[in-house]
Amino acid sequence: MTLTFFLAVFQNNLDELFMLMHFLDAGKFGSLEEFQQEFEDISQEEQISRLHKMLAPHLLRRVKKDVMKELPPKKELILRVELSSKQKEYYKAILTRNFQILTRKGGAQISLINVVMELRKLCCHPFMLEGVEPEDNNEFTKQLLESSGKLQLLDKMMVKLKDQGHRVLIYSQFQHMLNLLEDYCNYKKWQYERIDGKVPGAERQIRIDRFNAKNSSRFCFLLSTRAGGLGINLATADTVIIYDSDWNPHADLQAMARAHRLGQTNKVMIFRLITRGTIEERMMQMTKKKMILEHLVVGRLKAQNINQVTYSQSLS
Repeated sequence: MTLTFFLAVFQNNLDELFMLMHFLDAGKFGSLEEFQQEFEDISQEEQISRLHKMLAPHLLRRVKKDVMKELPPKKELILRVELSSKQKEYYKAILTRNFQILTRKGGAQISLINVVMELRKLCCHPFMLEGVEPEDNNEFTKQLLESSGKLQLLDKMMVKLKDQGHRVLIYSQFQHMLNLLEDYCNYKKWQYERIDGKVPGAERQIRIDRFNAKNSSRFCFLLSTRAGGLGINLATADTVIIYDSDWNPHADLQAMARAHRLGQTNKVMIFRLITRGTIEERMMQMTKKKMILEHLVVGRLKAQNINQVTYSQSLS
């Protein structure tokens, strides 16, 4: 007998599901090519039902709300924010400069990825672009807030959250953005902790313990989504801010779960910041499709010996 435990059946596409099921039952799930052909259009009800029958003998699924009924509720809000005038100027310049790459069909995939990355960075803060950050300290401090729509909104939120006694986790994909958030916290004279991929394991635990300590003076915790999204307990915070989203929605869900877990006594509020009319809205549409796909394939699955489990979508 082969027994496998996993947090998510798949995180991006059905190929991931096939590889897992092939490991469990290579006889039934033998050919990836045949699987792809059979379930190419998984939106069809007949295909969904057929896939459910194949999965049912192998899958026992439980979600957090079924086994941790004492947890307080959580709520996610998507906050759309306008780019600053400087961000709009740079955004238009990036699109104009890369017009041929963006309109070319086929090829140049690496170039396209680079353009998308530049746009994502710009949506966070224009200082993320090479050569934009002022060298003069006074000018840097002046422009730090006023040049980023997201950081302006974050500033208003953080002031209110601190006054109301909340403690905050802020997640970003980018170490440079975490550096800017550190500069912001230092400017506000707030005490904080930080974990990213460069922080060794032993030091991570020291910082976590310092944040979780009784009567801790740390107001916020700055974390990279991947390094600070798994295996840690930060239930002493009751507010999560996703400053910029991950392509993989499950990475963001795991980040949210650092606060919404055993030991939490308060309602958890999650705020996702999205810049209006940008690549970030396109990313959100794509991640929603991934979550819908999982709901169709797994969330609606009924096995004979378990009740139907429904997946509560965080990205609605």
